[in-house]
Amino acid sequence: MLSNIGPLELLVGAAVVLVLFVPSMIAYRRKVERLWLVVVVNVIAGPSGLLWFVALYMAMTMRTRTADITPATAPDALG
Repeated sequence: MLSNIGPLELLVGAAVVLVLFVPSMIAYRRKVERLWLVVVVNVIAGPSGLLWFVALYMAMTMRTRTADITPATAPDALG
């Protein structure tokens, strides 16, 4: 069955899979706080099309994690 797949079909299939997971990749790169939620929506409902846009919207608008600045690593304001 796999022997009937040519290089063009393989390339198109890989591109489709890559596009399906764009929202998850964006959320990962942005370091959103609830990455798991974006991934769940993307994996479960992303292939439906409409909810793929919901996952993309979530990935682009959710809050990102902030860097923890402790007093030991924070710059000293007094000197």
